[in-house]
Amino acid sequence: MHLGFNMYALMVLGNPLEAAFGKNKVLIIFFVSLLTGSLTSAYFAPIYGQSVGASGAIFGLFGALAIVGKRIGADTRSIYVIIVINFVIGFALGGVDWKAHLGGLIGGLISAQLILNKR
Repeated sequence: MHLGFNMYALMVLGNPLEAAFGKNKVLIIFFVSLLTGSLTSAYFAPIYGQSVGASGAIFGLFGALAIVGKRIGADTRSIYVIIVINFVIGFALGGVDWKAHLGGLIGGLISAQLILNKR
């Protein structure tokens, strides 16, 4: 189910972000978010705990959409609600690496803002 959500989110987020930033910049945001999510997860994980996945990168794309949302006519309130709901679900279900989600979100917010500032 988690993998399915990530794939669906990538499909939904990809088109508006690609229109706003271009394909190469979206890839940069994706990989920066993946890296920051993984590093955050690794930093806070116990020695015996590991996680895998692209959820941090997906949350980074949500962060990027929150940054550029108003410029492209997206309803930013709904983006924030989706982010919060996903964090709540992650806490409620357990077994979800919320640290990777948080790190990826922060990476996406920062990288998207830096890309916009360079324009």
